[in-house]
Amino acid sequence: MKQGRISQTALKVAHNLVTLSAKDDWAQRLPAGLAEMSERLLRASGSPSFGPRMMRISKGPWMIRAYELGDLLMPGQFEGFGHRKIFVQQQVEAAIEHGARQVLVTGAGFDTLCLRLAPQHPKVQFIELDHPATSAAKAKGIALEGQPTNMIQIAADLGEHPLSKVLAEHDRWDTALPSVLVAEGLLQYLTDEEVRGLLAEAAACTSLGSRFVFTHAKPGYRKLVTVLTNLIAEPWKSAVESENLPEYVEGTGWKIISDVDTDETHGVERYAVAERR
Repeated sequence: MKQGRISQTALKVAHNLVTLSAKDDWAQRLPAGLAEMSERLLRASGSPSFGPRMMRISKGPWMIRAYELGDLLMPGQFEGFGHRKIFVQQQVEAAIEHGARQVLVTGAGFDTLCLRLAPQHPKVQFIELDHPATSAAKAKGIALEGQPTNMIQIAADLGEHPLSKVLAEHDRWDTALPSVLVAEGLLQYLTDEEVRGLLAEAAACTSLGSRFVFTHAKPGYRKLVTVLTNLIAEPWKSAVESENLPEYVEGTGWKIISDVDTDETHGVERYAVAERR
């Protein structure tokens, strides 16, 4: 990602969800309020590509068709973002039911999970962490939405500062509390070494029994996707088969507790949950 530039991937994902909400029954399938809040955050971001007129066009048949054509290059990706949001929210809510008292979303982009869930769970601390430029753009929308008292944003580049150090500098994070961490649509932008480093850092600042909910790229599309994502300066750098995840995370402090993901509706990504052991 270019310094000082809002993540183009973050903008694309939010825009994709706004458009998806206008297709078939997706408005009912997506978590309540997600699409509407995504649209408001995009408008408030200051990005010239997401003004009121573009938002109206975004929910029209031509934009839906454009995303469907994009699926020819990246199969299932259009609806895949919707499935991804549903999965992550279900896993976070399940972790909270099992006692998690902190939620950390890394590479949060314009995700609305913390904004929507924080008011529903006042005893849980919600933290978003993202690159400074993207975090600042999103903060404009959060200010308009009304920031929950149990939610904060942390602007930091994890490529320059270790996760444990970043969290240690903020008194809202307690390493002794059971937690759930989220890395949605993030790990493929890191090398395999960086992924393992992030997992190890996450283990260092979480208690036993905490959970890590994440998505990862499926091998086989890497070359094509790299060409496409290079156009927005955010290339994919890693991919791993779902069945190889236990060995992939071995030695990082985490153990995969989810089943092998073979669901083709997830597009070019697969989903997983690990537990701190």
